[in-house]
Amino acid sequence: MAFRYQGPARRRAAIAGIVGAILIVLFGPLLAVPSVALVALVYYVHQLAAVLAGDEGVAYPSLALVIVLNALAVLFVQLVVFVEGFRLAT
Repeated sequence: MAFRYQGPARRRAAIAGIVGAILIVLFGPLLAVPSVALVALVYYVHQLAAVLAGDEGVAYPSLALVIVLNALAVLFVQLVVFVEGFRLAT
């Protein structure tokens, strides 16, 4: 069963995937994990928004919450690693 924002979620996840692939090509494979986390965040935040809007068609809403939180954690850790690496390089 489709959830309320499934169409926009797929389109935005595809765009995030393209942006992630471009980042990997430009800056190397170290950005592969953050790129996957970005795509997961973009797709599953739509499911989470649908759950919060009261949509009953979202399968496994707690899983969407866990994926969003994990994707945010991965992106935060990658940001901290980037900032620390930049700070140590200067």
